[in-house]
Amino acid sequence: MPAVHHRYATVDGHRLFFREAGDPDAPALVLLHGFPTSSYMFRNLVPALAERYHVIAPDHLGFGLSDAPPVERFDYTFDALTDLTAGLLRTLGIDRYAMYVQDYGAPIGWRLALRDPAAIAAIITQNGNGYDAGFVESFWKVVQAYQSEQTPDTEAPVRQFLTLDATRWQYLTGVPDETLVDPESWYHDYALISRPAGAEAFADDLPEAEIHLLDGGHFLLESALDEVTELIRGFLARVHTSA
Repeated sequence: MPAVHHRYATVDGHRLFFREAGDPDAPALVLLHGFPTSSYMFRNLVPALAERYHVIAPDHLGFGLSDAPPVERFDYTFDALTDLTAGLLRTLGIDRYAMYVQDYGAPIGWRLALRDPAAIAAIITQNGNGYDAGFVESFWKVVQAYQSEQTPDTEAPVRQFLTLDATRWQYLTGVPDETLVDPESWYHDYALISRPAGAEAFADDLPEAEIHLLDGGHFLLESALDEVTELIRGFLARVHTSA
C-alpha cells in the first residue's frame, strides 16, 4: 500500500496541514472534509486510492492540525477558506483535479469549481449540500438564526454543536451498527475543536503574559470561583510586588 505523507505548507501566512499519497504525476484527487472533523476522516481512504491517484487531503484552517487563528485575526468565511485551499493547490502545482467534498467541505469545493471550472475533472459529494432544499429546517434553524443576527441568545444554541455529545451524535446517528465506528474518532475531533487558540494569542503581543486555561464555561465564576480567586490573588500579588 502506498505510503501516506503528513506535511505542512504555509499559505498566506497560515500553516496548513495536509495528507499526501500517490504518484505526483498521477491524476490528482483532492479530499475536502467537513465539520467537526479534519483530514483524519480520510485516513483510511487516502492509501486506498493512492495506488491510482495523487491524493491530497488538507485540514481547513481552524480544523485538525492546521493553524487556528482567533476570529479577530481571520475572517472564517467559505470564501476565505477557499482562497487558502486554492493557494495550497497552487503551491503543490495541482491545476486539474477531481474532488471529494463532505459537509462543510462542499461550499469550499463549489467555490473552487465556480472560480475555475476547467480545473475540475470530477466531483464526488457525500453529504455535501448544494441546494436550499437540502437544509432541513428543524436542524438548521439555530444556525440560520445566528447567521441572521449574532447575539448571545442566538450564539448559545450554535455552541452546542461544539460539545462532545454533539460530536458523538454526528458520528453515530443513522449508523445501523455503531460498533463499526471507532470511538476515538469523535474524541479526536472534539479535542481539536476545543483548542484554546484565542487565549494563547495574547502571548504574541505580551510574551510574559500569564495564561491559565481552565475547564469551565463562559461564566467561569459560577463553577470555578475558588480557583479563579487564587489565580487573581497570586497574579496581583506578583504585579504589585514588582511595581
